[in-house]
Amino acid sequence: MNQSGLEKQMEQLLSMLSPEQFGNLMKQGLSSGTAQEADRDEESRSSIQPAIFETHDYVFVRLPIKEEELPSLKLYHTNNRVILSGLPPNTEESLTYPLPCLVKKKGAKSSYKDGILEIILFKIPDSQYSEISVPEW
Repeated sequence: MNQSGLEKQMEQLLSMLSPEQFGNLMKQGLSSGTAQEADRDEESRSSIQPAIFETHDYVFVRLPIKEEELPSLKLYHTNNRVILSGLPPNTEESLTYPLPCLVKKKGAKSSYKDGILEIILFKIPDSQYSEISVPEW
C-alpha cells in the first residue's frame, strides 16, 4: 500500500471515532514512562471507569476498587445513574455514571471479589405503555 493510501485509511478510521474515544486513544499512545504512569494512576483514581452493561433483566456495574477503600465508599443510585462518594484522595467528591436504561429503586445488590465491586440493578420493564384508542370515522 502506498503512503497516501495509508494516510487516507487512517483518516477514515480516525473520523469514525468519537472525540472521547480519540482522546482515550491519544492518552494510551502518549502514556509511557514511570512519571507518566504515576500521573495516570492518580488520574484513574479520581475518575474510575466502570464496566456498565445490561442483560434482559439486569444492569451490571463493575468497578475496580481497592479493598481498603470499601469502608469509606458510599454507593447511591437513581433510576438512571450510579453515584459513588467517599473514595480517596478526595472523599468529599462524588463520581456519577449514567446507566444504559432505567432501573428500579429497590432491590439492588452488590458484591466484592478480586478487586472488583459488582452492583446489580433490576431493570424497569419496557412494558409500561398504554393503548390509545382511535375513533372510527
